[in-house]
Amino acid sequence: MRFLVLVLISLSINAEVPHLPLDLNFEESRALYKEIKKNQKSVREPDIQTSIDGGEKLSNWIKKINEARDSDQAIRLTSKTTQRGIPVESPSKYGPSIISQRLIKLQSEMPLAMKNIIYGSSPIGSDTLVADAVFIEWGRRVSKLYQTAVRWESYVPWLEHMADRRFRDIRGFYHLRKMPNLDYKLKNFDSLSVKEADLVRTSLHGICMNYARNEKSCSKNLQQAISEKNLIAFKQRYYGHAQKIWDSFFKISNPRKDTEWVDDRVMTVVFKDPKNEKISGWLIENVEDEFQMTQPQWAMEIKLKRFGFGLPRIDFQKNVTPHVSGGNRIVMDANTELEEYGVRWTIRHEFGHILRLPDCYHEFYDPDQKIMINYQLDTSDLMCSRAGSMNKRIYDELKRVYFKAQ
Repeated sequence: MRFLVLVLISLSINAEVPHLPLDLNFEESRALYKEIKKNQKSVREPDIQTSIDGGEKLSNWIKKINEARDSDQAIRLTSKTTQRGIPVESPSKYGPSIISQRLIKLQSEMPLAMKNIIYGSSPIGSDTLVADAVFIEWGRRVSKLYQTAVRWESYVPWLEHMADRRFRDIRGFYHLRKMPNLDYKLKNFDSLSVKEADLVRTSLHGICMNYARNEKSCSKNLQQAISEKNLIAFKQRYYGHAQKIWDSFFKISNPRKDTEWVDDRVMTVVFKDPKNEKISGWLIENVEDEFQMTQPQWAMEIKLKRFGFGLPRIDFQKNVTPHVSGGNRIVMDANTELEEYGVRWTIRHEFGHILRLPDCYHEFYDPDQKIMINYQLDTSDLMCSRAGSMNKRIYDELKRVYFKAQ
């Protein structure tokens, strides 16, 4: 018995909640699914399994099509123009019931020739059976549903942990900080429109939950503050703590010690030489292309070194979700093509983590609705969204931490 207890304690300590970017691409989701199949024994709900099987069949179909084509005619589901952010105002919501609804709608609307192969028993071939543009359009929809179903399955064992993350749901603070004349509105709450009053109420409840973590207490105290016309004091009580949570999505807290930035215009970062010209050229090209500014004029320079303790480095492994391990090691999926847009964006984003920039997106489980909810705090920001890029916010944060004037 004592041995069993020690084993269970060890498992609970070593197990980690998956860290998944919100906008994994198709191939990254496939790598994730392979890991799920190895580690998860639970029986999936039929519509979730159908959604996953359809995505797997689509991937095999695309592979067979592309094997018969020149590379410039290959079917590709991702590009820079197809990237869509997940703004705070329109969060993504998913769970078994939502996945089922989307599957039914997709199957009822997609071309029959594609449906019979992807969700039926017809064999795949090297022909799209429909125009390429039509195939890509519906392929993206199948892919999106597949990715959602895989994402849900990856979190099934961790729903309790993901429910705890709802206390970092920063949407209340986000809306309050954007409101003009906030204190005036709080003082004159009774005169607000129904829509505006509801947003204020929900947002104030949100910042209370960030601190108190108690639904009943926050609801009771907020209603009392409304009755006593004391909403400004209610806001002030919780606003500072919510601000700290907000800042944690953007601020560097553990900067590197091996960078050099003494010239206003150039920041130098050393990196372990991959000893592969194709990979090193690809790495430098993408990172230096991303981390640069025209106003002010500034650029990042990568210097490769063969030897050195604690150097950041890059490794490629099969069937992994790209991530940074230990603050220094970028792990990429060896099965993906380097020139795919999603892969090129990923190395830029992950290099941001090498610089110790945190992710600025959030995901949690709502146990009342039985759904996952996620959103990106700034869809134009490289560290928040696949639709984002380098910007002045990132530059200012890097300069705050790394610039050492001579």
